[in-house]
Amino acid sequence: MILSLCVKNYALIEDLSLDFKQGLTVITGETGSGKSIVIEAIELLCGKRADTSAVRLGCNVCQISGSFSFENPRVADFLENYSIALDDNILLIRRTIEVSESSGGKSKAFINDCQVNISTLAALGELLIDFHAQDEKYSLNSLETQLEILDSKADKAKDLSAKIALLYGRLSTLRAELEGLNLSDSQREQKIDMFSFQLEEIDDAGLKENEDIEIEARLPGLKNAEKISALCKQIKELLYSSEVSALSTVAKAKKDIESLNSLGAEVSESLTLIDQSYYQIEEAYRGIEDISDRTDIDPEKLNAVLERTELIKKLKKKYGSSIAEIKEYRDKIESELNVLRNFQANSDELQKAIDQVSQELLALCDELTQKRMGASEKFCENVRRQLAELEIQNAVFEIDFKKKEPSANGQDKIDFMFSANKGESVAPLRNAASGGEMSRVLLAIELSADFNAGQTAVFDEIDTGTGGKAGEKIARKLSELSRQKQVFSITHLAQGAAFADTHVKIYKSAQGDRTFTKAKILSRDEHIEEIARMISGQEITQSALEHAQNLIAAAKNS
Repeated sequence: MILSLCVKNYALIEDLSLDFKQGLTVITGETGSGKSIVIEAIELLCGKRADTSAVRLGCNVCQISGSFSFENPRVADFLENYSIALDDNILLIRRTIEVSESSGGKSKAFINDCQVNISTLAALGELLIDFHAQDEKYSLNSLETQLEILDSKADKAKDLSAKIALLYGRLSTLRAELEGLNLSDSQREQKIDMFSFQLEEIDDAGLKENEDIEIEARLPGLKNAEKISALCKQIKELLYSSEVSALSTVAKAKKDIESLNSLGAEVSESLTLIDQSYYQIEEAYRGIEDISDRTDIDPEKLNAVLERTELIKKLKKKYGSSIAEIKEYRDKIESELNVLRNFQANSDELQKAIDQVSQELLALCDELTQKRMGASEKFCENVRRQLAELEIQNAVFEIDFKKKEPSANGQDKIDFMFSANKGESVAPLRNAASGGEMSRVLLAIELSADFNAGQTAVFDEIDTGTGGKAGEKIARKLSELSRQKQVFSITHLAQGAAFADTHVKIYKSAQGDRTFTKAKILSRDEHIEEIARMISGQEITQSALEHAQNLIAAAKNS
């Protein structure tokens, strides 16, 4: 559900902040006040394409942000897939739209402060909010979504679908393996020759784990052996071998300091330091001598190491970026060679496995089809009952089943079929319902399906063109749906507003030569006054107030 919305410098909105709750949120306001602007702001948070012309006049950037809570595990999976950090199942989504003289404008999107592209935001938005408006492409018209809705009502459909998906994945793998064996004799021999050569080349190299790393560590010493040896000799002479070496000079200084000590001078600290220097020089000499002894000036060994390095580089270019990857590739082609050399036996074995998995898959698909058909009758009956209560009398709603090749979701291709009037031929819902009917049909489906309970539903003027009685029934159904999920409804009908758990009023305010769209969450008394205004117009009469109170009381008692 959406918890909060903040809009700055969008269209006629300068600065707007709203907090929302569970239940039914009704948005009202006079025509042209900007009700749709608020919904558009929410749509932008769900990935709608931005239009820079919507940035408030005189501003260079607008920002829209919102916080969402969710329970749907698909949202958590989505965020994990995009490596977006999550804190306590709360999402923070932000859009900025900038106006630029050079480029015309640009839009940025952020999820939990991680920048994403608009298509990624739109994919997440579909999991958070479902918009029902007459100019929208309704998500419930998607055949995949319709199948999910039906499965939500079918007994054990979820478990069966999971098993079918696993079996279909296994079947696809087996078919791919068999397809890989279906080569001509010449193609098979070419592959055998190629893999045999590659296997022999890798095995002849006798690669050892981390050998390349060890060679890289040794190579500088081998390349610079002569320079290292010469420098070691020079250092040893300076420290020890020459007549004026550091060690002999320090030894002479030590004797002179000891003489000072015998003459009564206080030189104990100097004597300690000179002793330490002597031993440190000795230690340094031994270290250099050790390096000198280990330095091997051997051109043949250097050439051998260089040749080994070139061989490993060559193999890396052909078979993998590391010795581990080369060995992994080696094991893979050895396995493929065995398959190719024994292709007939393997082919028979694979076909046998394919036949067995296919039979298991068909049996599960048949079982799932029966579950779906069994659920279909009751589901359609519920939808028709809801439609009648929504003042679409005598509507026909049914589900058309067609059989297709088994896939990860079974063997059924279904389509929701609809006709507003009994006696007329049914057609796919996406083609049969008018704009005014569609929102009510989708509301009836949502009420019957209990589908995507964690998803917020937004209905934009679902009661347009209806009278008081029909409007009240629609509002009652929206209220009923809001017990399952958070619902937003834009309405012009007092009967629709009376059912609000949260009532948001959108209005315009003129300040100087500028006009602003503002929003306010109404208190109980303001809620009554706004409904009275919707009944009687700008002049609120006592009878309108009483009527408003009666509508609210009737809504709460329903």
